[in-house]
Amino acid sequence: MRPSPTCHVFTVGTDFYAYDLHTQQILAVEPELAAVLHGEGEGSAAAQEVVRSAQLTEGLFATHRPRLVPWRNEAVADVDLGLQQLVLTVTESCNLRCTYCLHGADLAWVRDHGPGRMSVETALRAAAYFMARCDDDQAPMISFYGGEALLNFEVVEAVIAAVRKHPRGAEAKFAIDTNGVLLTDEVIELVVRENIHVQISIDGPAAIHDRHRCDAAGQPTFDRIMANLVNVLVRDQTAADRLTFVVTLAPPVDLFAVADLFATIPPYVNVGIKKQANVTVNFANLKGQDWQRDQEQALGLPSVPDQVQQAEEMYLAAFAAGKRREMSPVIRALFEPELVRFHHRSRAPLGDTYTPGGNCRPGRRKLHVTADGRFQPCERTGKVMVLGSVESGIETRAVKKLYRDFHAAVQDRCGQCWALRLCGVCFAAQAENVDFETGSFPVPEAVCRRVRAQKEATLMMMVKVLAMPREVRLWLDDIELS
Repeated sequence: MRPSPTCHVFTVGTDFYAYDLHTQQILAVEPELAAVLHGEGEGSAAAQEVVRSAQLTEGLFATHRPRLVPWRNEAVADVDLGLQQLVLTVTESCNLRCTYCLHGADLAWVRDHGPGRMSVETALRAAAYFMARCDDDQAPMISFYGGEALLNFEVVEAVIAAVRKHPRGAEAKFAIDTNGVLLTDEVIELVVRENIHVQISIDGPAAIHDRHRCDAAGQPTFDRIMANLVNVLVRDQTAADRLTFVVTLAPPVDLFAVADLFATIPPYVNVGIKKQANVTVNFANLKGQDWQRDQEQALGLPSVPDQVQQAEEMYLAAFAAGKRREMSPVIRALFEPELVRFHHRSRAPLGDTYTPGGNCRPGRRKLHVTADGRFQPCERTGKVMVLGSVESGIETRAVKKLYRDFHAAVQDRCGQCWALRLCGVCFAAQAENVDFETGSFPVPEAVCRRVRAQKEATLMMMVKVLAMPREVRLWLDDIELS
């Protein structure tokens, strides 16, 4: 039997489609051709001829699989040049105790809430290291992370003051990840003066937010955060352009109540801001936690997947009618990031070799610094992946080992996977699944199954979008990926 083309066949309704790995095209196909592309026998002579013709004239339906290769030595020779973002975990402490938070779940691969606190000296050394090596072609970005970053506001102020004195300091951008409870007048003054981007976690209206996001004393936080946001926006309405709200969906949740809050978020209404809020949506990572996943039933709510399915139908109807902008930013955030990424995918032919790892480039794109000064690829790599420290800098041997370990974990699967070019699985997946007994960093097949299911859902949704009039799809062309 001839080798099967490197395609993924899927259905939307009663129609068959194929996603071609080599060209990244989505093609409508007849059932008999779909069976051939799926490897279900030789098919008819006519179907075979269609495949041969497409292979010869359009480069479609190629059968060869790329050979996986780790990053070449020259790619990690200057590992600390061209850095784009510095993330400083300025404290491991937090003033909240969110029920779904990984840091409070006693998980082996994640650091716990603790007293760790970055010193001003460590922070300034990390910032100086980054500014000396940041990308020449884009503005340096420094983010303050926790725990709750505002519990160590002294470090935030010191780093910003020092960076502004650097030759490139005027173009530097700053961001703070916060739960919003500690947005005092002093903090707001700095946010306004330095045009700081602020990312605030709000999970929905008070009944939903306060179910999961109470402070360390068990007290609700929603009303305090709303009042603080009003203070920010009264001081500077343009701060709305730099605010991003992070919504984490954890059961039990009423997705549409969450969507309604952000459709007309009260602080914006109170201050007279008519623009929509910037929102990102996450699903709580409940791995390893003692969590009852069917809590919605007690409140008479559909399951989260059922609510998301209903939201998708609503979103697509609004999209087709040219009214997607009228949807809540929560609903849009569920679907548009994946649509945009797929729309802007590379159309270049797949080469003979491929290096997996998503967009992550340890020592290149992002550098995370722990409270005690250790360097990591990013803030999602737990406590098990270290690239160096403020004393040693990024160590080339550590970066090479990271690449080798990742390649060893996926080399038997990625080359055969239809989702290879869409996959964003990176070193964080290894950190989450580290085997402390053997010291190995596997990427379990369950991770791959989840990614393939997500990407198939994106393909199915894209088929529905492509069936809509071109004029309602033009906004996809106008968005630039950052």
